[in-house]
Amino acid sequence: MRIVYFAHSVLNRGGDKMVLAHLGRLAQAGHHVTLRCNLIDTAFPLHPSFTLERPLFPGKLGTLASALLERQDADLVLATIVPTAVLLRFRNRGRVLHFAQDDNETAYGFPGNLLMRWLYRLAFGPLSIPCVTVSDTLCSLFGSRFGAECAVAENGVDTARFFPAPSRELVAAKKGRRAILLLSRADRRKGFDLALETVRRVAARGGNLELWTVGESAPCAEPDLPHREFGSVDEDRLREIMSSADLFLYPSRSEGYGLMVLEAFACGCPVVTTGAVGFARDGENALVAPVEDVAALADRVERLLADRELAERLAEQGRGYASRHSLAQSGSCFEALIAGLFPAKK
Repeated sequence: MRIVYFAHSVLNRGGDKMVLAHLGRLAQAGHHVTLRCNLIDTAFPLHPSFTLERPLFPGKLGTLASALLERQDADLVLATIVPTAVLLRFRNRGRVLHFAQDDNETAYGFPGNLLMRWLYRLAFGPLSIPCVTVSDTLCSLFGSRFGAECAVAENGVDTARFFPAPSRELVAAKKGRRAILLLSRADRRKGFDLALETVRRVAARGGNLELWTVGESAPCAEPDLPHREFGSVDEDRLREIMSSADLFLYPSRSEGYGLMVLEAFACGCPVVTTGAVGFARDGENALVAPVEDVAALADRVERLLADRELAERLAEQGRGYASRHSLAQSGSCFEALIAGLFPAKK
């Protein structure tokens, strides 16, 4: 099968990681995979057999124009955002799959969110674009809102790359302090502003703490709070960081899945997050606060730091959950869905 992944960019986002992993598995199985993107700037591995091409026109608007005007020489055209899927559908009838990583409405304020909703109605209604989502939560949302019948290939974690492996250097550098790990990202949906406010509240109440951040350049939460900024890291370094931190604080406002939480689970790092992460269960595998409730987040962080027995229990339950949601299982499910939705031509 000839497969084209059509997108503006491939970066260091969790959704990009899953797309590349699934496409790598399909390439390994003998399918011809082309990444047709204007920007590829990622630390995630690209399968050596991938063909890399650019769309007809450059830039974000050029990507959208190319999706509408350029017919793809492929048996399957994969798109992860609904605007691209809709535009691709007009020149590639019956060959487009929307692989939904998130609810695209949440990326926009008014009136952009209304445009996204209209595009979803068009995609799932008159255009009948098949959709695979990364979680049951997202599948249920599309079903209740648009009457869509989606398949689910739930995300998974590569347990050969993510497992408990504390770094002696990182642990020693803490000098007895408790390290709170955050994802720094400008995307408001990830809740970095909420994370900083939560850390400020916890630090103001005392405690021997330090802040760790991965991702984009981040401001310091408190002038007197030690802050270690790791920046963008590969999976091996992320494993060391997660395994060495005392907790991962991830106060997301909106998630299609929440892959970093699953990776923290696999590394044995206790997690404080929000109800936006559908598989996080309060008191079972994580401590979960309502979305945007900083006071509840701070209380849960303090509780987890103060109760080592609770932290150990949650870490153990998280590792168990991760072991049942591996990348291999996710990839196998995605591959089977592709074969069912787009059977090989005879």
